[in-house]
Amino acid sequence: MTKPPSALMLVLQLTCVVLTICLTALATDRQTAMSSGGGIIYNPDAPTFALPRDALDSHDVPFSNHSDSKPFGSYLQQTLDFTRFADLFKAINATVGTLQSRGEAHITVVTPPEYDRVLKPAGVTIEEIEDIARQCGLQSARLQPVCVGRFSGSLPHPMSEADNGAFLLYSLVVADVFGDLAGIRQEVFKLYRKKGGEGALFQPEGFWPHVTLGFDRRDLFIEDGIYKGSNYCYAPIHTTK
Repeated sequence: MTKPPSALMLVLQLTCVVLTICLTALATDRQTAMSSGGGIIYNPDAPTFALPRDALDSHDVPFSNHSDSKPFGSYLQQTLDFTRFADLFKAINATVGTLQSRGEAHITVVTPPEYDRVLKPAGVTIEEIEDIARQCGLQSARLQPVCVGRFSGSLPHPMSEADNGAFLLYSLVVADVFGDLAGIRQEVFKLYRKKGGEGALFQPEGFWPHVTLGFDRRDLFIEDGIYKGSNYCYAPIHTTK
């Protein structure tokens, strides 16, 4: 016999629905502008790349758990079907020829540094974050591709000698136009504050969804000084059947 959902779970589900409706109605100027191409500056010599229309549809992709006691081993991601991104990676690599691929595709929703440095010290567990994500329908989040992003150059502040020199990184910049992922981060923030967390340390809106496609040395992050919003756009992208 199926166990009925608890009152807490029902409240959480209702909260996610209400929050999603509000975020859908209001949207954010940033994401709306991104999805429509407003304000995006492409490289003048960049080609236009293609992406399958269903590439960001992950409702049929199993949820992937990332919980590890090692430093930066726990985080939350929306798991995608890598096979739908393989041709895009090949097309980009054909113009460069030196990129590495992880062989998987995902969108990080709560980053390892956010969890290890902020959420975990406040008593928020990765299991609680994953429960929120499941109740809010993480794998059914509705997203739109914006552009192919690229970083080509040296880091502004290398953390070590190993980070000296040039880097090359490509990603698919994504718009959370219905606020599905933002809603999950808002619920995580509420739990964090409920447990006494300092609000200034976790910004739920500080989030630039993207899919890492390939890199020559390693992936790059905000901690490296790299932001992956519309500012990161290099080339246009169009969807195909």
